[in-house]
Amino acid sequence: MKTFTIKVAIRGVSPMVWRRFRIAAHTSLAALHYIIQIAQGWDDEHLYQFHIYGKDYGIAYEGGMGFSDDPYLVTLDDFGFDVGDRFTYEYNFFENWLHDIRIETIHDNSTQKSPFCL
Repeated sequence: MKTFTIKVAIRGVSPMVWRRFRIAAHTSLAALHYIIQIAQGWDDEHLYQFHIYGKDYGIAYEGGMGFSDDPYLVTLDDFGFDVGDRFTYEYNFFENWLHDIRIETIHDNSTQKSPFCL
């Protein structure tokens, strides 16, 4: 199974707040959102979006933002990431909590369990 090691860091916070994860390449964006929520101790009370290669992804709510793709069906592997690639995750649009996400390593044929917080 292909896995990614990613680092998620909240932008503009000192000292730096970050988490490192090992996740399967078939992890959906919706699942990644929930993984980040759990690791940060948050309760999924706010809207969110990922910004990847110039496009926004998130869950569309009536009266809220609309997205053309279902985040439960879009996986990390769909993007063809390479080591060093970056994208962002924005949570709580009122507080503008912007997270920088970087692909640190890619492992093919990994037998390690995921998701896993490193």
